[in-house]
Amino acid sequence: MTHTKFPAAVLLIPFLLNLCRVHADGFRNPPAGAAALGRIGGRIAYTEDATAITHNPANLVDLTEPSLLGALTFGYSKMEFEGPAGTAESKSPWAVLPNMYAVRPVPEEGRWAFGVGLNSPYGRSTELDEGSIFRFAAPYYTQLLSVELLPTFATRLNDRLAFGFSVNLLWSELDIRQSYPWALALQTPGLPDGKTKFQADGAGIGATLALTWKVAENQRLAVSYRSPIKVEYEGDLDVTEIPEGAPAAARSDFETEITFPMVVAVAYGIQVTDRLLLETNVEWARQSSFDKLELDAGVNTPLLPSNVIDTDWGDNWTYGISAAWKLNQDWQLRTGYIYLESPVPSRTMLPTTAEQSQGVWSIGAGYFQGSHRLDFAYSLGLFSGRQVDDNENPLFNGKYDFEAHLVSVSYGYHF
Repeated sequence: MTHTKFPAAVLLIPFLLNLCRVHADGFRNPPAGAAALGRIGGRIAYTEDATAITHNPANLVDLTEPSLLGALTFGYSKMEFEGPAGTAESKSPWAVLPNMYAVRPVPEEGRWAFGVGLNSPYGRSTELDEGSIFRFAAPYYTQLLSVELLPTFATRLNDRLAFGFSVNLLWSELDIRQSYPWALALQTPGLPDGKTKFQADGAGIGATLALTWKVAENQRLAVSYRSPIKVEYEGDLDVTEIPEGAPAAARSDFETEITFPMVVAVAYGIQVTDRLLLETNVEWARQSSFDKLELDAGVNTPLLPSNVIDTDWGDNWTYGISAAWKLNQDWQLRTGYIYLESPVPSRTMLPTTAEQSQGVWSIGAGYFQGSHRLDFAYSLGLFSGRQVDDNENPLFNGKYDFEAHLVSVSYGYHF
């Protein structure tokens, strides 16, 4: 039996590149809350509910009564691939993203507000058939989960300027599984394939700062800054079906880290009439902080062809516009459009990081009755497909087609 190092096309090197099922905005999940999703292209200058904690904490001072809000966003995302080596498609396309918020304005002051939010800013998952054409070159299951706690405060500095600040306490977990061809790795025909499973978690801390300036009675300009957050993951790598004498351990410690991006946003909104609100947003995300992935597989590290993997993501911009129309005292209608640049280059893109620059169109509605509010939204990803011809692994060259839908519902109550 010949013992060799693990091939670069299998096991840890490719599968750790596939951290999550992403769309054209890198690691980031869709906007939290149905009201924000309905106005997907413009939601920062004017934020009318407790999700301001996420989108622009300075706008908490606009809420005059204590309030609670919960939201569920249901996502459907599918990828299909066709290339010279064959076809493949993703499975288990549904995902659920929950969000919860609570806001407490300071009574009788009108200048201070405090709040706390719980959301999921990063993630998604992808599952491929275990027997797909990618089975030894990419994971068949990847999942990135995140939960963020957001203690927040806001203050009105003067009649025209409001400031908000939140501490971003982030926890994240990775779960990545891949088939492993022992026969190929050890050049010994007849050996059964093994399975690898990597699970790890970690935590990080960051902050969000925001300013909202009332330019005129019916116009606002807002700026927000979200700091990068570095998460150091620690966990285990499990390997099955190890042949006798193979240079591998059934379990080893595993460590890596990810820096989630810094995001800067600028927003302008205008209340055109008592019924019509228009807003435009521009965001810049420093996705290039994910330019490489450093791996430490404990006792299995010497088996890796390299412990530094180039990902080479680029910074990306988003551009959007939205409108909200107050139909009557009880109903508000919303729509929005946003264009998302993809930070993922075709050279390093893999089936489970596959994405393309895209537009997203959304519609929504809000119903208000006494102390209650109920919001709904739907968004559709507008894709043309992505042709990849220069990937470092020729197996991943081909045509990628995508389908994505989001449905969100929120319920809020003010006291």
